[in-house]
Amino acid sequence: MAEPVLRLVGIHKSYAIGTPAETEVLHGIDLELQRGDFVALMGPSGSGKSTLLNIIGLLDRPTSGKLYVQGRDTSAMDDAEITRLRGHSIGFVFQHHHLITAFTALENVMMPMLLDRGRANAAMRAKALDLLTKVGLERWADNKADRLSGGQQQRVAVARALAQEPPMILADEPTGNLDTKSADGVFQLMRDVCHESGSAFLLVTHSLELASRCDRIVELVDGSLVSQGD
Repeated sequence: MAEPVLRLVGIHKSYAIGTPAETEVLHGIDLELQRGDFVALMGPSGSGKSTLLNIIGLLDRPTSGKLYVQGRDTSAMDDAEITRLRGHSIGFVFQHHHLITAFTALENVMMPMLLDRGRANAAMRAKALDLLTKVGLERWADNKADRLSGGQQQRVAVARALAQEPPMILADEPTGNLDTKSADGVFQLMRDVCHESGSAFLLVTHSLELASRCDRIVELVDGSLVSQGD
């Protein structure tokens, strides 16, 4: 079997370590994602979903346990190595699109490439336009982000997440601010992208209807995984 895109082994996370307020939020999480997986992460408020997503997204480090991204052990990496790995291996889509509203759709999609390489060029523009075409927004490429609808803004956010061709996309309630029709369109877009690109998607959602359309559901309760069913 191919190396997993993501592998968590015995991940624990505690806060206020060494104080009377010390609290363990995650209790020995084991999880794998393969290329092309489309997985829902569910759980009640306070279950540790945000903490887990921050650790998977290399925005925070576990207290103990191992986290591997494309077979690379992240525990011995310094902050600069972690930043490089995150920039090339993980795309993010949030509940709020976090677009730069003064920039066009095309410029927003180019942003991860600009941050990585420092200067725009024709190849970046062509790639960004191709991504906007994939999400059905090539006609709106030169529109400022604040002139787009909510559903269109989230489509731009999906395109931006794909700019560095990451093997893994983390989507945190990406349809939470959208009406039903727009939410369904963005969800189906992500499913199509997963199928076409082979990127693994981990989708945090409170919607059982959306989760039921994923390949499997991972349920987190009180900091522990209680199921990883189809």
